[in-house]
Amino acid sequence: MENVKEKILFIVKYYASILLCFVPLRLIFAITNSTEAYTLSDYSDIALHGLPLDVAVAGYLTVLPLLLSIAGTFVYIPTRKLLTVYNAFVAIIIAAIFMADISLYPFWEFKLDASFLLYIDSPSNALASVETGYIITRLLLTLLIGIAIFVLLHNATTKSLRPKKNRIITLSAIILSGALIFLGIRGGVDESTNNIGKVYYSDNQFLNHSAVNPIFSLLYSMGKRDDLSNEYNFYPQKELEALTANLYPHDATITDTLLNTTRPNIITIILEGMGSNLTGSLGEIEGITPNFDRLSKEGILFTNCYANSYRTDRGLICALSGYASFPKTSVMKSPIKSSKLPSLASSLKDAGYHNTLLYGGDINFTNMKSYFYSTGYSDLISDKDFSIKQQKSHQWGVSDHVTFDSLLALTKSRPQEPWHITYLTLSSHEPWTVPCNRIKNDKIANAFAYTDSCLGSFIDRLKKSDEWNNTLVICLPDHALRSYPPKKHRDDEIVRNKIPLLLTGGAIRRAKRIETICNQSDLPATILAQMGLPTEKFTFSRNILSPSYSTPFAYHSFNNAISLTDTTGYTLLDLDSHTILIESPIDSSNHRARMAKAILQHTYTHFREQ
Repeated sequence: MENVKEKILFIVKYYASILLCFVPLRLIFAITNSTEAYTLSDYSDIALHGLPLDVAVAGYLTVLPLLLSIAGTFVYIPTRKLLTVYNAFVAIIIAAIFMADISLYPFWEFKLDASFLLYIDSPSNALASVETGYIITRLLLTLLIGIAIFVLLHNATTKSLRPKKNRIITLSAIILSGALIFLGIRGGVDESTNNIGKVYYSDNQFLNHSAVNPIFSLLYSMGKRDDLSNEYNFYPQKELEALTANLYPHDATITDTLLNTTRPNIITIILEGMGSNLTGSLGEIEGITPNFDRLSKEGILFTNCYANSYRTDRGLICALSGYASFPKTSVMKSPIKSSKLPSLASSLKDAGYHNTLLYGGDINFTNMKSYFYSTGYSDLISDKDFSIKQQKSHQWGVSDHVTFDSLLALTKSRPQEPWHITYLTLSSHEPWTVPCNRIKNDKIANAFAYTDSCLGSFIDRLKKSDEWNNTLVICLPDHALRSYPPKKHRDDEIVRNKIPLLLTGGAIRRAKRIETICNQSDLPATILAQMGLPTEKFTFSRNILSPSYSTPFAYHSFNNAISLTDTTGYTLLDLDSHTILIESPIDSSNHRARMAKAILQHTYTHFREQ
């Protein structure tokens, strides 16, 4: 029986050593990323509720030692020697994934998953959000954690396994151990298998995220990436059609004329991350964006506009193509799909406009170049069109004051009229390094204050030019900055998606505020209708000043979560646990949750089939 004990003890020690790594690493995640005061009981709950996924991952990583134990019942196995490389691999994988999860969460606010694969094709841009010292520190911590895990696994690995008597008993015991490990991987004997939602236990999403093992999250999401055809099928076709029948009307008639000309020159300024929570004009925080707030009183401010999504590549598709957003899919990263989309630029091109794109960063990042050329832009101006010094003025590329100057110059040098320029700012982005320190001890606020000052200076100079009277300036963000103010769990999550939409310029008839609930994806249909241009190509963009716009709502997708805001309230639905996380007020009929799921199914079906 000594042979049996030796082999089983090896498996148990190895398995337990991996589990021993996961619990403290998850607690480190919770402690370092928490912005609230949590109790010892909260941390205990995180450790306890996260165990099912820890057990599953430990099972995966113990498969090779288990197979060696089986082989060791028949032949001599120099276990420690054979597993040295494997132990090093496991150690560095655990350390790297946990450290990446800990480090990225403050920026992304969701667990590490396959989404990061969308951005590794341009690592310099992906790393531009963080300072060099931050990266070096994380790499050193990863190395130290990896060494500690390697030592733990090395000590848990028996030196060798030798065939002895009682082979049948030994083999049976090892196979039984393997069966138990398999049950842990599967998540028990119930019909449902292990999934991320299994460890969710709280209405506080941060506590749920802290319980999730990031290795499991990564593997689980990678397994789902190519199987999205089977996701989001919530309702039978007839029921889906009934739920979505009147949500996206195509009516180019208008109830109010916003412009004093139907063919203005147009500047669309995409303000990186500038959600309503940073503007005083929408009643959030005073003093950060005084220029935007001043312009809001002079122009047309949409006070109930919401972002469709949470990252630049997704928000651009929504704002410029009027298309839908998805929890796990970036439409821009699929050239075959994004090249088929309509856009504000392509519709303007058909009407005789010359389209130009200006961006101070890398135009190849997230497939932007392909998207812009495919959707009607003739000229693309990006970082490589500036001097080396200017390209290095910000981690992401050319600082906003430089590109705003270029934007002003472009308004005076277009080859023909009418013209349309889309301009993406970039300085209001991590790591928040800007030449502005107006707001004490607040790097984030200063980054937006800097972009706001650049915007104000640009508009003031444009007003003095001959171009002003016939120009429409559209200002809206690509997405809201969800991490500001720095508090992870709030009852008013709805404001995290709210963004300002401002129309200004000499082409505006009069200043006003429009209170209608809408999405940034409604911009193309609304603007084109004002110009008397067709809008029927825009399947999911609504002319919100149409008499047919009778069901106002705003839909938002986050990493495997969706929300709906309408005149009755707000509902946030988690797609991993299939639970309503936040609802205000309570919707006893589940109408908002049903509508949100129907919209996701409806829009994703369109994306999949186009």
